[in-house]
Amino acid sequence: MRKAGSRNPGYAQPLSAPSPRTPQQDPSEKGTHAPPHKDPSDQDNPTHDPAPARSEHAPPGHEDHTTTATEESRPDTGWTLSTTETDDDYAPTFLANGYFGGRIPAAGTGYATTPIETQAHLAGFFAQDGPIEKYANIPTWSTLAFSDESGTYGRLPQARGGEQDDPEQGAVSDYRQTLNLRAGLLTTQATWTSPAGRRTDLTYEVLVHRARHRVAAVQLTFTPHWSGSARVSGVFDGTSARLTEQSSKGYDGTAAESYETVTTLGTDITAALASRLELPTGVAAHVAEFETDQVQSAGVQATFDVKAGSTYTVTKYVGVASSQDSDDPLSAARAAAAAAADTGYGDLLTEHKAAWDDLWRADIEVLGDPVLQLQVRASMFYLLASTRAGVNWSLSPCGLSGDGYNGHVFWDTETWMYPALLAQHPDIAAGMNTYRQQRLAAAQEYATRTGFGGARFPWESALHGDEQTPPGWEMGDLEHHITADIALAHWQYYLATGDRDWLAENAWPVLKGAAEFWASSAVPNDAGGYDIKQVMGPDEYHFPVDNSVYTNVAAAKTLRIATRAAKIVRVAADPEWDRVADGLRTPYDEDLGIHPQFDGYDGDTIKQADVVMLQYPWEHPMPPEVARNDLDYYVPRTDPDGPSMTDSIHSIAHAALGTFGSAAYDFMRRSVDPFIRRPFNQFAEQRHGGAFTFTTGQGGFLQVFLYGFSGMRWREDRLRLDPTLPPQLDGLTLRRMLWQGREFDVEIGPEHTTFTLTGGLPTQVEVAGATHPLRQGAPLILPTRRPEPLPTSDLAGASRRA
Repeated sequence: MRKAGSRNPGYAQPLSAPSPRTPQQDPSEKGTHAPPHKDPSDQDNPTHDPAPARSEHAPPGHEDHTTTATEESRPDTGWTLSTTETDDDYAPTFLANGYFGGRIPAAGTGYATTPIETQAHLAGFFAQDGPIEKYANIPTWSTLAFSDESGTYGRLPQARGGEQDDPEQGAVSDYRQTLNLRAGLLTTQATWTSPAGRRTDLTYEVLVHRARHRVAAVQLTFTPHWSGSARVSGVFDGTSARLTEQSSKGYDGTAAESYETVTTLGTDITAALASRLELPTGVAAHVAEFETDQVQSAGVQATFDVKAGSTYTVTKYVGVASSQDSDDPLSAARAAAAAAADTGYGDLLTEHKAAWDDLWRADIEVLGDPVLQLQVRASMFYLLASTRAGVNWSLSPCGLSGDGYNGHVFWDTETWMYPALLAQHPDIAAGMNTYRQQRLAAAQEYATRTGFGGARFPWESALHGDEQTPPGWEMGDLEHHITADIALAHWQYYLATGDRDWLAENAWPVLKGAAEFWASSAVPNDAGGYDIKQVMGPDEYHFPVDNSVYTNVAAAKTLRIATRAAKIVRVAADPEWDRVADGLRTPYDEDLGIHPQFDGYDGDTIKQADVVMLQYPWEHPMPPEVARNDLDYYVPRTDPDGPSMTDSIHSIAHAALGTFGSAAYDFMRRSVDPFIRRPFNQFAEQRHGGAFTFTTGQGGFLQVFLYGFSGMRWREDRLRLDPTLPPQLDGLTLRRMLWQGREFDVEIGPEHTTFTLTGGLPTQVEVAGATHPLRQGAPLILPTRRPEPLPTSDLAGASRRA
């Protein structure tokens, strides 16, 4: 495969030098939602950026943790990821607050194209591009470039009339970039030597404000080792603002303010961006509009004299708003930027940190493995960055990091990311259900138009909730299981919160529609039961198939969920639902003792976890030996170059079964090590590339800890846990887990597990089939289940593929 390019400030190329805008796609890469030929998202969007390739120089396995933790002496150890190099494996991180965000390049500011394009995104900002809706990009908002008379640090759009700085932009030394996960803050430090030989120490801090959803800030602190004239440019760079057109722009020199609006093609959604520059106190600056021929760009620049050895600070306050949540987005964006400037950077940062501190009251603490600890926290950080309570746009496979898979919403949301948030942040998870509820009418119309009853949710959803799978790709026609995945997520939310009013008013119409869809999908067979024909399960290598076991089990579960929900909300359930659920065929091979994936399955390679998901999350009843047989049969038949989520299911299943040896641990490691990219612990979709940042995979990885090692399963009337601890870990603590108004901690140690109710009414805890009372002030201590230290009999012990 073609190895992705790298960016090396001061070595490989100048920081501000733009790279050619050529497609960065590899035709050998397989998408999570596509067969093993080319990715439809790449085909429809030639600027789709695959993940940076894994280093060819790094050893496989846990030793290649692809992170650079800060020194042990630092007080924030366990929370920071840092690098001093940007060649080889460097992959830029992204910052977001669930409403908008952007990927920040190695320079710590602005726009770059390598190793991947640093796009900026706004939730729900979809354009119409041919037959489908696609994520449109907003202009890059983080640009705060620094110039002397000879060059510029940080990329700027081409100046008006073609005038621009000399392409030689100097060199960088003493470089360090640090992501503070706890504070949601990216800091970049460097000494820049301009083409004229002038040295300047630079420090950039970038945040996307967690409490003020429309606000971001970029602060530059610099100390020149020379005296003369300096220029700082705060710009909205429209280079990557595809599928939009600029609809207005403006400038106010008195307030050092610039602003613009861009509108999506075909859907007429407007995004407004505004910024104010706060200049150094006591400096006489000449402020002017940044003039450029680059469409969709706007900005302000300030020029002032500096003295050697003095330190100066410039802050860019950014406001972003959308016409989808504001009648006047430009006024909203300008007001947000102005209010942020009035507050000042120090207080703004304090607010921002406090909001992240509140989120991090819920934590996953991994004892004895600092590398794994950072991988876990980074995974939660990227999920939280991509969504927030009250923003109901759901999650695409790449969150707010980029436009991979056109920004569409798949089963990735409900199956992989949502459960990782539900356990500790149900208020945030709720928005993903709201997204589906708001598009129920579109799902009902889709069912009617395609000959089904009830509600059929699309495989790929975007703005309106109609089918957005690109033409020519079979998933939209065949992956009906998405409707069951959505139903399960709604039921899980009810079990987790106990909110009967929500169940009746919000979830019941979705559950009823899903049940009616499956009842209409079932076809009577000669044995007196029912078949579901011509579908595609999660394994996208085989289609169309009859009686996909995943699809049939999920359909039956949906019908039973709807029947139970009807009883709770006191409405009559259709008796046909139980008849179909009981009669749906579940393929089973008596000779092999396994569930064949579908009628006629011959044992060849599958794409990803499919049958093994009957155990989790569907909890399909089966003897333990059948569950083991399914794992042992399908693990070696699963494509090792498939997406990253698969081994998280293998780990969870082995943890539940108590498989001898290190199976649960090794599969956990296989779900992260081959996919994580340095230096900021972001996931790639596949071992050798694919979508990036792949928050789907990070959600699956987190579920290993929240549901695998804890054994937690959602129940209506009690907490259900069954903790286990692999011998490779010293301990695992789940902080601020939430269930039906109660808060609790689970501390899993080598010998004992302590359950502590930290908030809420007393309740019952089921562990290993026995029920125990749990109340505040009286922790429950029970033995920790440990796997026997015998060799594994499956592929978990095999060499990991790098």
